[in-house]
Amino acid sequence: PDAVLPELFFPISVEEMADATPTQAVALEMVSHPSNVKVDVGDKASPGLSMPSKLAHALALVVSAVIMMAVGIVLADGASVIKLKNPEDLPRLTAKTTVYMGQTIDLKAAGLDYRADELLGPAYGIGLHHDSAGYFWTQAGAEWSLQKYIDELGLHQVINAVPSVVATDGLKHPVEFLTCTELQKAGLSAFGLGIVAEVVAGLMVFFHGAALLGLIGGKLAKALSALVWLTLTLGFLIVVCLAVGVFTTTWTCDNPFVPEILLSEHFNYNYGFGFAIIGFACSLLVFAVQLFFTSTADGEVVHVAEGKSDHKMGLAKVLAVVTVGLILGSVSGVVVAAANDAFEDGDAVDPEVNPCAGQKPYHAGPGDLYFKNVDCMKDGLVAVLEQAGANVTRGYVGGLDAGSRRPISKDYDETALCPVNVHWHLGAEHLSEGEYDHHGTGPAYKNGTNGVHGYHDRDGEDYISKEEHDEKKEEKGDPYDRRRLGAEGGWEERLGLRCHHYNDEDEMFKTAATNAAEPYEWKHCVEMMVGETYEVHWPHSAAGACGTEWQYQTPFYDGVFCKDGIVNILTPLNTYKKIGVQGQVFTIVNSDEPQYQYDNLIDGAWVDGTHWADVAKYTGSTTGTTRDNEVCSRYAPITWQVDRKCHMISAKSFDKLCYDMKQKKDDMSADLYPHGAREVSSDHLVANNQETRRHARE
Repeated sequence: PDAVLPELFFPISVEEMADATPTQAVALEMVSHPSNVKVDVGDKASPGLSMPSKLAHALALVVSAVIMMAVGIVLADGASVIKLKNPEDLPRLTAKTTVYMGQTIDLKAAGLDYRADELLGPAYGIGLHHDSAGYFWTQAGAEWSLQKYIDELGLHQVINAVPSVVATDGLKHPVEFLTCTELQKAGLSAFGLGIVAEVVAGLMVFFHGAALLGLIGGKLAKALSALVWLTLTLGFLIVVCLAVGVFTTTWTCDNPFVPEILLSEHFNYNYGFGFAIIGFACSLLVFAVQLFFTSTADGEVVHVAEGKSDHKMGLAKVLAVVTVGLILGSVSGVVVAAANDAFEDGDAVDPEVNPCAGQKPYHAGPGDLYFKNVDCMKDGLVAVLEQAGANVTRGYVGGLDAGSRRPISKDYDETALCPVNVHWHLGAEHLSEGEYDHHGTGPAYKNGTNGVHGYHDRDGEDYISKEEHDEKKEEKGDPYDRRRLGAEGGWEERLGLRCHHYNDEDEMFKTAATNAAEPYEWKHCVEMMVGETYEVHWPHSAAGACGTEWQYQTPFYDGVFCKDGIVNILTPLNTYKKIGVQGQVFTIVNSDEPQYQYDNLIDGAWVDGTHWADVAKYTGSTTGTTRDNEVCSRYAPITWQVDRKCHMISAKSFDKLCYDMKQKKDDMSADLYPHGAREVSSDHLVANNQETRRHARE
């Protein structure tokens, strides 16, 4: 300690250093005081990623993985992009007419009249890679295209072959089979973009994982990630716009059966379209986050001095970019849709064109002629569903087991059904003992045994016996094949059962032929007779043009089946829930007494305290003289509601009905006269589900 070091190294002495050094207690006090603690970071930094950058890359990695998985699902599912609408919302797909070998062909009359679900199946859809049958955009189940089949086999032969083609999935993929070339190109473009998105998303999973591990420099990571995510964002936007364009464009196809198709009329978007929109939004978000929360200095230094204000500013910028991007994306989609007139009401509907014309179905499946009349029995067994007209006498039970089928119990005006037609039959087709039965009488035939089963020769005044009718039928052919009023040679309608009101001595039952003092002169109805019995039918349907000027139709089948997809034969059977008929039996009287007046028969049965008070309800079929107990109707089952009582109504009121029919938009002239009556159905053809409860309504 006594040694003195050179002054060069120690400018102060050891003693002075000892005096300047604080004691332990003083030193501890100095350290513990905050004002004496200072950290000078200056320009110092530590290597690694900042926390915002880590979170940005982690977000991008997760979104990349989700996009890869979602695009994979869309590619793997054959119905991911579009799927057929419900049958009730589908219009006809096939054309109505075409020009073939210089002639205009009515395709519907030739048997080509299908919705998309009838040709492709109700669950059919199309994915990004293939359709629900597994066919790629350039593949089809059939060996040739539709046009080549027509060229090779002929148009009518191909129409006849449609059912077998449908059964073998030959129509799928329809874009290839129908030769919709431009639509096919659009589909392949969307598929290509999907593959690109799948590959890029997979690569970005590895890229962002490497960035998190510090294997990629900040400058490269920021530049490349921003560029790729911007590209993905624009790619998803293109896919969305392409989907909108494809969906709203009317595409032409090189064939005469489906020469053009607007997908939005037949299909709905499926989840794949939603995935594309979500992919666009997520890619846009990741792009903005990469832009504002990663740094070119990542991997070199971590700037400890970053504060909350910088993060808030970054979030604000991200929100601004995402908002502007979503707005621009929405505008782009709207512009594409508008360019294809997607927001227009569509082609103006010609109010003079009957939307129900020709809607009577002949097939349940393509070309099967399901609705053609068939033999009631086969090998001693009933081969049809329940028939009408039935015995509706209270307590009667039919002999055919209807299973779980039950008639509509509510009044039709309390359901979705509306009246679509009104017509009537000469005599009653149903049987109600004591009201209208085999013992009723009427003009020309006066005794009980001969009062029914004659034939009306259409001059409004005379009848002939069944024997005379059969002789004329054998001589001139079946009169039922000649359904023109006043056809040359004349023909007869079958007379059904009659009521018990007729009295040839009462003035109100008399006609000019029976010396009425003031015979009624019919102004609107044709071939009607005072004193006669008529059964009036009001077909109702949930598939009618309800509430429109085309609601009432002749033939009634057009009105019943006006709207496609509502009435189902097998998928599931709902005809007896969607179709119903009101039946009410009247004897016409020439009287002005108020109890016989009712001026609104056009809208349905006469309903008050005494009319429609006792109603039989059961399931049956359509009627008419083309059916009997040997040949049955296939338009079954449908609900019947029949008034068990026979009522009298004035000729003037009935004539008012014909006047109202003439005012309807559709031509109902073919229903202004009485149709022949089907014979009462045998017990073994009548359903066992008749309801007998009373029904009265004011």
